[in-house]
Amino acid sequence: MESLKTPPIHSQHLAGQTARIAVAFSGGLDSTVLLHSTIAAHGSEHVIALHIHHGLLDVADAWVEHCARIAEEFDVAFDAHVVQWPIDKKYLNNIEERARSARYQALFRMCNKHGASHLLTAHHQDDQAETVLLQLLRGSGLPGLAGMPALREDLHIRLWRPFLDLTRSELVAYAHAYHLEWIDDPSNEDEQYTRNWLRKQLLPQIEKAQPQFRRNLSRSARHLAQAQHLLNVLADLDLATIKHIEGLNMRSLMALRQQDSARATNVLRHWLGQAGLSMPSEERLNAWWRDIENVRHATDHQISWLHDGYELKVWRQVLSMHPANTIQGYWFFEEAQLDNGEYGLATNIYEQAMRSGTIQERPRVGSEKIRIHEKRPRKTLKNIFQEHGIAPWQRDVPVLWLGQSVLAVVGIGINLDLATQTGPRLIPIWKVEQIEG
Repeated sequence: MESLKTPPIHSQHLAGQTARIAVAFSGGLDSTVLLHSTIAAHGSEHVIALHIHHGLLDVADAWVEHCARIAEEFDVAFDAHVVQWPIDKKYLNNIEERARSARYQALFRMCNKHGASHLLTAHHQDDQAETVLLQLLRGSGLPGLAGMPALREDLHIRLWRPFLDLTRSELVAYAHAYHLEWIDDPSNEDEQYTRNWLRKQLLPQIEKAQPQFRRNLSRSARHLAQAQHLLNVLADLDLATIKHIEGLNMRSLMALRQQDSARATNVLRHWLGQAGLSMPSEERLNAWWRDIENVRHATDHQISWLHDGYELKVWRQVLSMHPANTIQGYWFFEEAQLDNGEYGLATNIYEQAMRSGTIQERPRVGSEKIRIHEKRPRKTLKNIFQEHGIAPWQRDVPVLWLGQSVLAVVGIGINLDLATQTGPRLIPIWKVEQIEG
């Protein structure tokens, strides 16, 4: 089939004989054509088929077996991954988007596992048209309306979509010409999913009036992608003037907003996108701007928003982002070397305190004092945090107590009033156990 374009990766891009091109292989018609044509173009020794089992349908176990069998027939390497959902799937909303995200995360991990720097997916022109229409109905901005890019680099993996200029009918013709075998996903018939409804109800009606709508929508998507690229270039130029080492300088950002509110919104979205965060809705962005307007003249005012697993905070005229995590861990004591001069708790005091149970991790009470410098007086933790420029939301840290006195604070150190530099001694250390989102 001369009309079928093979994946745009050439043999000279392969780093040695062990390098591989990964193909996302669901077992459906599109990905079967992709796997077959990729092998024809580059040889089975350079290709690996990757299958993701979402665990959403009972029949999915049989799909893994089918894909493994087809890969064996094609004489190509194969690997499969089963998605583990954190809770019962029936309680998850927007399951389509969650499954898509889980699929790509798993595919990227599998590419790293197998040393594949190229990943191919079988999205075609019909998929692109559906995507553009779906985003249009959702009121999406340029990033959504630009559809799926033909090439994207993510986590050092180059993601290719070589079939975007081909219709599904062309892929069907190829599959029949080479007598390929594939499976059909029954969920594609379920019109409760908006994409399926578009495909089965709306698109046939559009095609009657405009037979070339798929090609036209794909062309529009390319134009919109170019426009988004120019917006990104402009955002990079603006970021150079307002970026702070810890985030965004609020005075500069608000000056830009007064000059051109669209540019300020563009740079804020771009900054979030660079960090891998999803794009906030127009309503959420407007609410953020209102909050900022209300406090922009304050010199030490803190506001906070939760977005996409992160906290966005304004403090001391800097907007910064932080993972919304709960740090879990524990204190342990490590023996100090006798001659290194490092401060620690005398071993005899430690042993006595452990017997009496007076070494404990407890919350702050608000007025505790410690001494962290040899030639300086004791200070409150609040003053120490302020001197170190530690933001208010970063001050709720684990504190270790010896009786009624603070022994050590995470990120600050040991209280020298209770420590010694000589003799057998133990150093209190906080060990992070895990970080949960």
